[in-house]
Amino acid sequence: MDDDFRPKTTAEHLLWLLHQHGVEHLFLNPGTDSAPLQEAAAALTAARVGIPRVIPCTFESVALAAAHGYWQVTGRPQCVFVHVDVGTQNLGAMMHNALRDRAGVVVIAGKTPYGEEPDSPGGRSHVIHWQQDVPDQAGIVRGYAKWTLEVTRPGMLARAVGRAVQVARGGIPGPAYLMVSRDVLMDPPDDRLGRTAGYAVPRPPAADQETALLIAELLAGAERPLLITAKTGRREDGFAAVTRLADLTGTRVLDTPESGCVSIATSHPMRVRSAATARHLVQKADVILVADCDVPWIPRFARPREDATIVHIDADPLRADMPLRAFPADVAVAADGAVVLAQVAELLPECDPSAKWADLTDEPGAPAGVPEGPIAAGEVVEALNTVLRDDDIVIQEAVTNADTLHEILRRTLPATVRGTGSPGLGWGLGGAVGIKLASPDRRVVAVVGDGSFMFAVPTAALCLAAEADAPILAVVLNNDGYRASRLPVFELFPDGVSAAQGDAVGTRFRRPPDLAAVARACHAHGETVDERVDLVPALRRALKSLEAGRSAVVDVRIAPN
Repeated sequence: MDDDFRPKTTAEHLLWLLHQHGVEHLFLNPGTDSAPLQEAAAALTAARVGIPRVIPCTFESVALAAAHGYWQVTGRPQCVFVHVDVGTQNLGAMMHNALRDRAGVVVIAGKTPYGEEPDSPGGRSHVIHWQQDVPDQAGIVRGYAKWTLEVTRPGMLARAVGRAVQVARGGIPGPAYLMVSRDVLMDPPDDRLGRTAGYAVPRPPAADQETALLIAELLAGAERPLLITAKTGRREDGFAAVTRLADLTGTRVLDTPESGCVSIATSHPMRVRSAATARHLVQKADVILVADCDVPWIPRFARPREDATIVHIDADPLRADMPLRAFPADVAVAADGAVVLAQVAELLPECDPSAKWADLTDEPGAPAGVPEGPIAAGEVVEALNTVLRDDDIVIQEAVTNADTLHEILRRTLPATVRGTGSPGLGWGLGGAVGIKLASPDRRVVAVVGDGSFMFAVPTAALCLAAEADAPILAVVLNNDGYRASRLPVFELFPDGVSAAQGDAVGTRFRRPPDLAAVARACHAHGETVDERVDLVPALRRALKSLEAGRSAVVDVRIAPN
């Protein structure tokens, strides 16, 4: 039917264009401005014209997190439709995450109608059409969107949509923000459908041969080489390149806990597991490669030695989007980390990997003992190791327990740990739904804190999972409060009243919600675990629910601290 397609409205043209550009899902949070799109979706579906799958979302931030998660797996931008300025504002911290994680997503926002006359199709018909007419709607996201544009006439639509998808995907990916009013959506479309080909995106950039050879020689000649990465291992080629480099050169690999990524198998002898060992290696390394990592170390706690040679590999090693970022670098390479590391591996001169770090002994782990008292976060991770398959995908938004997850969780396959590596809490559940949509044959398990669970608008996220037929499991590390906001008080005021009391104002919940009951209210399986003997059985029941097509939440009451 698409060959004979002739849209009746600009809204129909828009849906057709999105489909032609490979957008598979439209996460819709409807409002008065989306009516033309809703009718267009019904009409084109009835006419068997291909359009993106429209998935209703009850909150905008969850929709954007899902589109972001889908992007992480596929590298294909998906579309989120939000209601004018207020819907844009509800995208909230997920726009921050999309910027920092370089997620290619297309956000389309309605714009208050222009027409006022009775015969103006799609014109103003509600009080809000004046109230939502703000001077700079795009300004809400301008600091976080890679590109913004308003479609003001039907004739520019094809170029605008093509450009939005191209910009979102290409170069350094990021969110594209497009606005269109409903009276424009109701206009008759341009006579020409417009081209949908020719919007090429650049291939991942490589290093020049001389620079790649220089890095290879530095690694081969180093006594204590260290690779610090956050996101290189998200792709299979990056995981393979990091592993090969470690095998050939004896380079220790630190994939930062906050990154939500495993760049080398957790069982690999070259992987750095503990935060204490990581700080020690940063201070001792003579060559440090930083690849695809926003913050390789925190100077307050660890700094490289003065004579260390530091190589920084990133699509934008200058990171001009961070106004005050000044990590030292002797060699800066504007290129894709996975591509450069593969280049370097091919150029390596012979070296003895066993001779590297010959004088280093990793710090021993804590002695094993019979656990007492409340369940510890580490015990939850060990229980996950018991029940997870190798190809299950774990979403990491554990916040202050990220180090514990990083040290204990066993993952041997690429792309089996995901997260944003960004500070906007609440991504985990919606992101998990998007990842499940992109990985329908895999089990997706989000490990989140109780604070990040609530930030995620769980009712909206679980509703989205049900509507999208994308069930997820959320394992909540529940310590009854915001530990991430409590620890800085203790850090800055170690002798203060808060530290003496072991508490900080505004970080404990006196009447916390029953998270398992929230899950059940959303037609998901929900359990609360207070005893360690019940932990593994509860996780098994939750996974069984997942396999039956029903989301699940396991709320584990861990030691408060």
